Amino acid sequence: MLNLPQTLSLAAAATLLLAPLAAAQTPTPAAAQTPPQQPAPAPAPPPVYVPTSLTPDADTPRAPDGRPDLQGAIWATNFFPVFEASPLATKLVVSEAEAKKMVDTMVAGMASIPGFNIDPEAHDIIGGTDGLPLVRGERRSRLIVLPASGKLPISPETKKSIAGVDHMDGAKDDYEQRPSGERCLVLSGNPPIYAIIAYNRLRIVQTPTHIVIHSENGDEARIIPFATEHKAPGPRSWFGDSIAHWDGDTLVIETIRQNPNDRVRGLMTKFVVGEDAKVSERFTRVSKSELLYQFTIEDPKVYTAPWLGEFSFFTTSTGMFPSACHEHNYSLPNILQGARAIEAKTAGKTY
Repeated sequence: MLNLPQTLSLAAAATLLLAPLAAAQTPTPAAAQTPPQQPAPAPAPPPVYVPTSLTPDADTPRAPDGRPDLQGAIWATNFFPVFEASPLATKLVVSEAEAKKMVDTMVAGMASIPGFNIDPEAHDIIGGTDGLPLVRGERRSRLIVLPASGKLPISPETKKSIAGVDHMDGAKDDYEQRPSGERCLVLSGNPPIYAIIAYNRLRIVQTPTHIVIHSENGDEARIIPFATEHKAPGPRSWFGDSIAHWDGDTLVIETIRQNPNDRVRGLMTKFVVGEDAKVSERFTRVSKSELLYQFTIEDPKVYTAPWLGEFSFFTTSTGMFPSACHEHNYSLPNILQGARAIEAKTAGKTY
């Protein structure tokens, strides 16, 4: 999985186009009275959240028990994700031309970051996506749909506390201080799913008692029981404590007790999934080829309101491929030794 620099700001990549002012003035006789001032235009109405339809197509496949068949396909996504609203798009739904321009602008901005060329695959990965996410035929300019503004409702205190967090830097005194993704401990298995900038596939296995979600990225499998109550507290999993139930044709997975070592997440936009957060994922097969994925995060300690993100997976004719995340584990000795060398040089010593 591509470990993109965390300091990139979508707003910094935006190009604001200002229309030229071409107001011609007609000379006014000295004796003429100043015309009355026109009232200011009314402010634009605030955006309104319109829920995505969850009604499946009539020919959507179903399992023998009548539930939607989520395991009858390999689900894939290869979109360029924009987490929240940016100056590049004021609307949630954009045209194909607007979507292409937006992606081209962001790719160019990311490619200009010093150090980006360290990863030889980076240009191919960010330049080879399928564009902005598609949801029921609509090109979406962002993942966040609620609040309708598309902005993360993070509290000012939390935003300030994570402003200096940089997954690419940080302490290098011990391997346990390095990010979980860098060490290939967890990549796509911990909810919610959000990093869709690289081609990734899912396979879902459904039984009367359990749901298994196997992600290609990291070769991770979440084994989730159908239950009404969470188990008693115990050792923390990287994936949290999850239970599942059906809500009509939608599979709902509720996760609590997230691992505290993976609290701050995000690529271009940082967000927090704290120990006390509740993550609700909803998987709805809306057609033969589309699986709508929605996730809601609730945590009053971090956010001023719950928020909702969504995108879709689509069927693919390819199979699942082995995950090869190992480079950073092999490079840990160099990462730690490099930090010791910098410290020695700063202290005027030879390492």
